[in-house]
Amino acid sequence: MRNVLFGVVLALAACSNSKTDDKPAAAAKPGSEQFATMTPDQVEAELASKSITPVDCNGEGTRKKMGVVPGAVLVTDEAEYAPTELPADKTTKLVFYCSNPG
Repeated sequence: MRNVLFGVVLALAACSNSKTDDKPAAAAKPGSEQFATMTPDQVEAELASKSITPVDCNGEGTRKKMGVVPGAVLVTDEAEYAPTELPADKTTKLVFYCSNPG
């Protein structure tokens, strides 16, 4: 499980567009967001306490090859999935992951 969680955190970090230097970022483009990062231990703890819901943005081939985090919501297409594929409760904390970002 730890390897899967480590992969999730790496994928989350790779999927984000955050800067790693200390320079101030330029004005954000409309629709761009800054997302928090989590360590593997934080993800594991929050999954165990059921305070987050993992969202798998991989395709079927990748899911068959790499597996799926238990309890993950499976979206049909990482770029254009329907909002109805996500939990209806808007207070649910979601953690998106993919194996090949970008």
